[in-house]
Amino acid sequence: MGTNKIPKTLNGNFVLILIITIMMVTHSHGFRLEIKNELSGRYRKLVYKCWSRDNDFGWRQNWPGQYKDWSFAISLFHTFFYCHFRTGYGRVEKKLVVSWDLKDRCGDRTKCTWVVKKDGLYLRRWKTIFFSNKYGNERWNDYIPHDVLENPWS
Repeated sequence: MGTNKIPKTLNGNFVLILIITIMMVTHSHGFRLEIKNELSGRYRKLVYKCWSRDNDFGWRQNWPGQYKDWSFAISLFHTFFYCHFRTGYGRVEKKLVVSWDLKDRCGDRTKCTWVVKKDGLYLRRWKTIFFSNKYGNERWNDYIPHDVLENPWS
C-alpha cells in the first residue's frame, strides 16, 4: 500500500498564500465616511468628535454647508466609529457601524453621508434613477439623495 502524501499545493506555501489573500480582501476596499452640516435657523454651528478603535479624530466644528470626510478600509466584518454631536438644538451620541450592509443602506458603494439637520441626525441614502432618450439607444443614470432620520436630538 502506498503512503498518503500531501500534495505540494497544500504545504506551508498554500497557508501563507491563503493568509495574504484574506488580508488583501479584508483591507483593500476603501470607503469614505462623511459628516455634513445642513443646520438652519439660529443655532447653526455643529461641534462633534469621532473616533474608532484605531483613530481619534478629535473635536471638530462645521458651519452650514461644510463637511468632513474620512477614508479608511473596511475590515471583513465591520468597523465601528463612535461620534458625539453637539448643536444648539441638542446632542446625540451615535455609534456609526460601518459594515458591508451599511454600504447597501447608503446606496453608494464608496461613501456614507451622515447629515446634521435642525431635527436630528440623518443617514443620506442615494437612489439611482436610470434615464434614456426617446429612442432607447442612449442611457445614463442620476443619483437622488433621500435622507432618513436616524436619531433626533436629545
